[in-house]
Amino acid sequence: MPAPETGREAQEFERDGVRVRVERSGECGRYLVEENRAEGLLRTRVAYAERTGGPAGWVVVTVEGDGESGAGHAPGFVQAYLRTARITDGGTHLPDAAEEVDEDAVHRLVSVLSERRRRVPVAVVSVDPQDPRAARTRAEYLAGAVAGAGMVARFADLHAQQRFNEAMGSDLGVFGGGIRTYVAPFDPGGESYPYRHRPMGGAMVRKQGRQALDLAADGIIGETARRALPDDVQRAYRVVSRILVGKATAGDLAEAMTPRPAPTGSPGDGLRRWMMAMGPRSAPAEPVPARGAEPPAEPEPAATAVPAAEPEPAQERRSLDVDELARLVAAVVVRELRGELDAALGLAASSSGASGGGSGGGSGSGSGNGEILRQMRTLGAHVEGLRDLVVVRQSGDQLLAEAEDESDRLAGEMDRLHTEHEILQQEYAEAVASARKLQERVRWLEGRLARAGSPAFGLSPDDAVFEPTSLMDALNMAREKLVHVEIGDTDTEAAKLDLTYPTLARVWASKTWDALRALDAFAQARSSGEFSGGFFDWCRSSAVLTIPAGMVAMSESKTVNTNGRYSTRRTFSVPAEVHPSGKVMMEAHIKIRKGGCPAPRIHFHDDSGGLTGKVWVGHVGDHLPNPHTN
Repeated sequence: MPAPETGREAQEFERDGVRVRVERSGECGRYLVEENRAEGLLRTRVAYAERTGGPAGWVVVTVEGDGESGAGHAPGFVQAYLRTARITDGGTHLPDAAEEVDEDAVHRLVSVLSERRRRVPVAVVSVDPQDPRAARTRAEYLAGAVAGAGMVARFADLHAQQRFNEAMGSDLGVFGGGIRTYVAPFDPGGESYPYRHRPMGGAMVRKQGRQALDLAADGIIGETARRALPDDVQRAYRVVSRILVGKATAGDLAEAMTPRPAPTGSPGDGLRRWMMAMGPRSAPAEPVPARGAEPPAEPEPAATAVPAAEPEPAQERRSLDVDELARLVAAVVVRELRGELDAALGLAASSSGASGGGSGGGSGSGSGNGEILRQMRTLGAHVEGLRDLVVVRQSGDQLLAEAEDESDRLAGEMDRLHTEHEILQQEYAEAVASARKLQERVRWLEGRLARAGSPAFGLSPDDAVFEPTSLMDALNMAREKLVHVEIGDTDTEAAKLDLTYPTLARVWASKTWDALRALDAFAQARSSGEFSGGFFDWCRSSAVLTIPAGMVAMSESKTVNTNGRYSTRRTFSVPAEVHPSGKVMMEAHIKIRKGGCPAPRIHFHDDSGGLTGKVWVGHVGDHLPNPHTN
């Protein structure tokens, strides 16, 4: 595909199903690449602002796919772009490949993780004892998938891994071929909720392979995508679009990328800004990009990081030059009211000449003086209007500044509330985990009391209680440990909740694990003839392993059952011995969360009294569509 021509500001190319649109103006521009793939349309946008020989610029890359896992991974050119210079996220270097960490480099990795200005997640890939070469392959794949949106590190050997885990502590380490994503901010000594930094077990990585790596990459990119752009980049990002349509200049971009001065409160600032705008324009200021890199003109931008310019001293910004202001006012008055002044002076000259000419001078002079008076009154009204306009413009500047200050205050308040919300979610998750441990002990004691005189059964108080860290963790454990429960192809739906709601997903995982254990205990009792009712009856009984009956619904509404749009979504695969068609509609479901959005559900079919003697689970994920949700 040909390179864009320097002299043209907007160009389009298309070849082999790929369409490229390039828009450039001076030191900023935008690219749009659309690719028609077998899985759907992939759209990549690149906006940039560059600076030659001055403060650094920035690049924003946005990728939109069809929603499939892996569709929104970093485009291939990003790694080449990161190799051009020292590109940062504002606080830490973004490498183009996975970094190998040996024993001597562990302290540097810990320092990167603890960097308070870090914005992107860091994925750490541990050594797989079953395949020593697997860590390198996994890390390289992840690094390519999250280039520019995250960092990837892998341990050179077990010694480096052990030293890292000693520095992290027992709850924040990574081992056994697993992958852990450390989000920002991170404080190894003060993390009250370690599962905020999402672990992915080695067993899951080995079993699911590329699919597990895609899930990890999606989580990293999602964590970065949800963060707001830095203030200077966000302001400049909007200005770039205006420049490309001719509504802003390079000076506006430079102003947007320059850190905003604190409000000074000087009464003349608003007037001075307006008069400067009304006065003769000087040469536009040099652009001052915020950070990052300098892309070239080609569709794959390269970058050169350079230091930021020092801001103008605050005292100089606050000073008000009265002489300069007076000159500007005079210039405005002369330029805007020149016609009225010329007319008034002309009338004055003609009146003076007429009165000096002798006869008829009284009449001519009176007529001329009247015209002069009217013109002077008009001039006075215009000057009065000009004064009012200055006051209005000054007031408008003050209101705009107040609105911007209020917007910044509300943005800060939203960030604070978001942080508090995350902390409350973490505390809630910890409380649920503690409550579950107590429930396990109560169940054990109840079992002892119910079978007084018989050998104890169930969990011993000394047995470790399994605490799933995610819905996928609960499903994988259920597949290993639960004999009378079979789980179908629902991993994608469960993983979506894990990635979208990482904190709440841990709470839902605990409830899901309890529900699956209750289904397993029920199916075992019913298939052996010890219990004859349904699962709802089981949960209302005095059995040891149950869940609250209010969480269980054994049927759907009539609308769902009779509307194919909804019933089809609840139809899942089962063996032929369960149903000859190989599919069955699973009306019965467990409400992991009774209300709200999302509202996770477990849909199952009870064949514990049939040929298989098992419960078949078809869906573990968000609420399936019905007339109320749609």
